[in-house]
Amino acid sequence: MRYLSIKKVLVITIILLFISVSVIPSTGNIVEKKPTMSTNYDGNLSGYVNDTSMNPIEGARVRVYFHETYEENYTDSSGYYNVNNIPICYCLKNCTASKIGYKTELVLLSIVDNTTYDFVLAPNKPPNAPDIDGPTCGSVGVEYEWTIIAIDPDGDDITYYIDWGGECGGAEWHGPYPSGEEVVLTHMYTIRDTFIINAMTKDEHGAESNWTYFEVTMPRNKAFNFNFNFLSWLLERFPNALPILRQLLGI
Repeated sequence: MRYLSIKKVLVITIILLFISVSVIPSTGNIVEKKPTMSTNYDGNLSGYVNDTSMNPIEGARVRVYFHETYEENYTDSSGYYNVNNIPICYCLKNCTASKIGYKTELVLLSIVDNTTYDFVLAPNKPPNAPDIDGPTCGSVGVEYEWTIIAIDPDGDDITYYIDWGGECGGAEWHGPYPSGEEVVLTHMYTIRDTFIINAMTKDEHGAESNWTYFEVTMPRNKAFNFNFNFLSWLLERFPNALPILRQLLGI
């Protein structure tokens, strides 16, 4: 009887130990195996690029941006394009269609296998040639101001290219600025000469204007201002001196 009681106690003890081992969490490091993700580059975007009259545009560039890079393709004579090697993921991608003479179209697309999209590009007019107003002559070593202004027929922002003429490093881009806004630019010439300021504009779609030319002269020699009052005094003081000069002046 006593033997059976001891046996029961041992069985109960073993069961309790087993339960405690199962319930108490392990203090060791548990390495969690994370699922591996591979990028699938089987996505592609295709379609057509037409103008607003639905005529195909040949040579338009379609570009798809993703992961700090891009893939692109150019349309054929029918306006068809096909961009491949695009990663299939959950992010939207910036897609653009562009060509000089047209406004760029940008759209956000979720691209998978065999995604299609048709672009329609509106015509783009280049900006007018800029007008320049400012001094036409001056002194070396003095900073002067010139005002430049241009208008874009489509109301696009414009950037100005200014070549101050004749000096190394004198060409600069300025902008972008709103269409029709007067822009004041400063420049200082360091040598005496006649310079031609060359200016043109470019809109946000890459269309360029004609050139404008503006002549500026930095005199080579300082102006000579003769004091005739001093000459009269000198001739009165010395009436018999400088006879040749008296004949030239008719005195």
